[in-house]
Amino acid sequence: MLRRALFKELVLPAAAALTPLTSWRDMQALCEAEFDPLERQRARRWTLIRALLVHAYREVDIYRVAMDRAGVDPIEVSQARRFANLPITSKNVLRDGFPDRQLARNFRGRALRYSNTSGSTGRPLLLIQDMRDIAQKYASILRSRVLAGVDPLATQVRFTPNECQPSLPSGDSPQAINPIHRDHGVPGRRAAFYVFMEKQVVNPLIHARHMLDPLWPGNHPGGDVALDPVLSALDKLAPEVFSVYPLYGLLLAKHLRATGRAPPKVRALIDFSGGLAPPRVASLIGETFGVPTAQACGGCEFARYGASCPEDPARMHLAETYAYVEAVRSDGGLCTPGELGNLVVTSLHSWAMPIIRLEPGDVGRIIEDPCACGRRSRRLQHGGRIQALVRNANGEWITDAEFWDALLPLDGLRLFRLEQQSETDYTLSIWRGPEALDRAGLDEALGRLLGASARVRISEVPGLSTEASGKFQLVKSNTYEDFRPSSARTQRVPVN
Repeated sequence: MLRRALFKELVLPAAAALTPLTSWRDMQALCEAEFDPLERQRARRWTLIRALLVHAYREVDIYRVAMDRAGVDPIEVSQARRFANLPITSKNVLRDGFPDRQLARNFRGRALRYSNTSGSTGRPLLLIQDMRDIAQKYASILRSRVLAGVDPLATQVRFTPNECQPSLPSGDSPQAINPIHRDHGVPGRRAAFYVFMEKQVVNPLIHARHMLDPLWPGNHPGGDVALDPVLSALDKLAPEVFSVYPLYGLLLAKHLRATGRAPPKVRALIDFSGGLAPPRVASLIGETFGVPTAQACGGCEFARYGASCPEDPARMHLAETYAYVEAVRSDGGLCTPGELGNLVVTSLHSWAMPIIRLEPGDVGRIIEDPCACGRRSRRLQHGGRIQALVRNANGEWITDAEFWDALLPLDGLRLFRLEQQSETDYTLSIWRGPEALDRAGLDEALGRLLGASARVRISEVPGLSTEASGKFQLVKSNTYEDFRPSSARTQRVPVN
């Protein structure tokens, strides 16, 4: 395509050479670094971490106080265990400190991009990004396409409940804006430029992106919706990449199988966004649509710090010079490779508003074995949300991903909600599909996951309610707090 060639050969390289918009060059650097030996990647990462910590200590009150209390000298941090002495940061800490104790003093008065999260825990979290951070975030998104084996500028359709939005300092995020007509004296005029650029220039021109409306808004009782119009719109747009919330993708795939309708035209890839699709769920969706699938993990704070390759789609390569990911035990110590832990993430290029050791609310295993693709970066086997981590009747921890993979592919089950009252008592609400329910498969899966002594009360419902973000929380645990580091338990983790 002429558009793609123009951007790849002229516009993006020129922007990287002549302006602070260096995303194209940063993406290439991220991709090349992944093939370096792991020790070299670690050394590069610790150089970035020390620089970030020195900056945060000098310029950001919440981190200077945290480092002083922990007895951490930022210049001396050169290994994982010493870095882990820093306290875990919660979104509430960032939200409550906004902006005076959160925004770096030497970035005040500069042109900065504001963005808001979905507000799934109530009041949205406002984030502030400088140009280097913005460039790195776009680079991480482009990198995820490269890892998946598609053109980073491939056309895409996005179908998710929500997404991070560029906003004004007030938190408002208008769909269209003309910053030229704004009063120069009004605070936020520069932020309005970022809203204009992203929504009216970058997304339609560089990303060639179309958005489909969510199936349900936030805090909705759920229930049946028309899926055929969604499939018709997707078929008409015929994107190379279909970026879809995994449960939306699953509902579309089950509808296609139940009705016998031919799948819409997706030319290259299904890219899961806004949540995790574990292996069996991903396979069901990919086989139904007839294209490969790819995983990525991140968030409004980090864009995409992990992304999968075709060699092992269930494990995601960590972008080691973009973000630092730790898996942490309940005692605050670091997990050994392959051990399930609470994920803690540091953004290495967020200097206007540093994000250091943030608990996003996910669990997973970090794998250090090299991938067959040749990349030597660490990989993440994501386990889903921590609020869905259940300690069962046998004392075992069962992840969100395990519940999804065991229950969602069952015939006759559209979606479910499992609510834990104790390690032996549960309530299971089933939103039935048109087929007969595979009750034998359901009973076997519940016994295996929850333990033979578990008691499960099962009922059928006409739909499932969404969270404030518009997403679904399919598993609600009342034991997960015991898995979190004790030092972080005074702070609530986000639901979705």
